[in-house]
This record gives sequence, C-alpha cells and structure tokens, in this order.
Amino acid sequence: MILLLIQLIHYTETKRQLRWECFDCKIGPQFGDKMKCQVGGTRNSVLNVEVNLREELDAIKTYVKISTKFKITSPYRKFFDITFDGCRVITDMVQGTMVSNMFKAIVRSSNQPRKCPIKKGLIYYHNISLEEVLPMFVPNSYLFVEVGLFSKRQSYLNVTLRGEVSEK
Repeated sequence: MILLLIQLIHYTETKRQLRWECFDCKIGPQFGDKMKCQVGGTRNSVLNVEVNLREELDAIKTYVKISTKFKITSPYRKFFDITFDGCRVITDMVQGTMVSNMFKAIVRSSNQPRKCPIKKGLIYYHNISLEEVLPMFVPNSYLFVEVGLFSKRQSYLNVTLRGEVSEK
C-alpha cells in the first residue's frame, strides 16, 4: 500500500510533454484559403495556424475526438468525444476549468475573436502549446486528435493531429 502511494505521488509530480508528429488541416474552399498548419518548436511541441476566412461565421458547431494507444502497434481507442457550440464556449467560458485553460492556451497568441460572428479575414494562432495545461492524469501514450468545425451544417475546417505524451 505504501509503495502504491509513493508511485502515485511520483506520478502526479511528473511533468508531461507533447511532441507532435503530424498536423493536417483542410478548409472548405468556399470558407477560406491560404491555410497554413505547421508543427514547430525545438521538440515539435507547438502548433501554428493561419487561415484567410472568405466569409463571416455566425455559428460554429465543434466536434472533438481524442483517441489514445499505449503501444505503437496497437489500434487507437476513443478516449474523449464531444460536440459543442463553439460560439457559446468562446463567449461564456467558465474560468478555471480544464477546458478554459486549454482554450486560453490556444488563443493566447492569436487574433481569435472572443465572440461570434467571426469576421472574414486573416485568423492566426501562433505557438500553441498545450503542455502547461495538460492534466497530470494523462498517461504516456500516443494521441490521435480529430477536430471538426461546422457552420450552417457544413464542414468548414477539419484538423487532425498525431503525437505523443511522455515524461519530461
């Protein structure tokens, strides 16, 4: 029992790091162009996105699915799967929650509007790092993240990420 407690204390004190292997973005041509999605940083730990929106987005439905696996040869298994109103989240964010901390990390170095509608023009997100808000309970694993954004029941942006969570 004491050994288990020591292991648990050590586990919660261990910092996590993310390394992204693949970052792919696709936007519907009627919604935007000049899209750039890049992995950066010294350990491939930050993400950069730029897109020129061709039309105003007055409603955003967001779908996020995170799958994990512990061995490279194993299949991915769904860990987290949620659909939500993106406009409501960006305007009514409850401070101090895990979701709000992740949202802040994503929009920290961006020109992301804090309410809808999102006007047409250049939208950018620079040096997105989720390491500092990654919950300690996330184990070492391989990640596959899928994000879909919809407006007026049409998919306008699809993002996929593959990476790895490990100890620092």
